[in-house]
Amino acid sequence: MFCFSAAAHTVGFSHCGKFANRIYNFSPKNPIDPTLNKLYATQLQGMCPRNVDPRIAVDMDPVTPKKFDNSYFRILKEGKGLFTSDQVLYTDSRSKNTVNTWASDPNAFNAAFIEAITKLGRVGVKTGRNGNIRVDCGRFN
Repeated sequence: MFCFSAAAHTVGFSHCGKFANRIYNFSPKNPIDPTLNKLYATQLQGMCPRNVDPRIAVDMDPVTPKKFDNSYFRILKEGKGLFTSDQVLYTDSRSKNTVNTWASDPNAFNAAFIEAITKLGRVGVKTGRNGNIRVDCGRFN
């Protein structure tokens, strides 16, 4: 199943430390993730130099960061996905067609997101011992 949380990356930002490995320490052979657009990687390095203040953040969608639209899927095709987990949606044959569809058809993207978020809304909120409100979204408390 396609990860619909990536669709929400059309708005919002991320702190540099959450993707720094892609632009500095991806692997011993490739310091920069080879799936990342080289010009975009250079721009990210300018915005997020080594040892940057951890409060510095970058828009997840550099084209329309404050608009909920299908732009994030268009930039994935250009190698400008901020996170490895998002960029792989375009490089993986199992999800590439979906990225192409959503990149070219805003109505298809909107319809799929509405359907997914409606289903998510029916899951119900876990509370008490069954739930956990995270202080940091990237870690369990």
